[in-house]
Amino acid sequence: MTESKTERARYTFVVKAFPGGPPWIVLERSGKSLDVLGDGLLGFDLTAGTTLKEAEELAALLRHAVIQVSYTSLK
Repeated sequence: MTESKTERARYTFVVKAFPGGPPWIVLERSGKSLDVLGDGLLGFDLTAGTTLKEAEELAALLRHAVIQVSYTSLK
């Protein structure tokens, strides 16, 4: 039998961009992080040509629609 464990945490979606590079979105924790992420972060690379404005709009939509992030361990 498979045992599963799910943990949830609050994160926010934030746009980042390197100078001269494309924008990308990262999850920044809003309190306790998911154990699976440790001290790291999870980032989302966007489609080539995505503008900073489009990335900000997408991040705002995600912040509005996603209330928590979860991870389920299947052992």
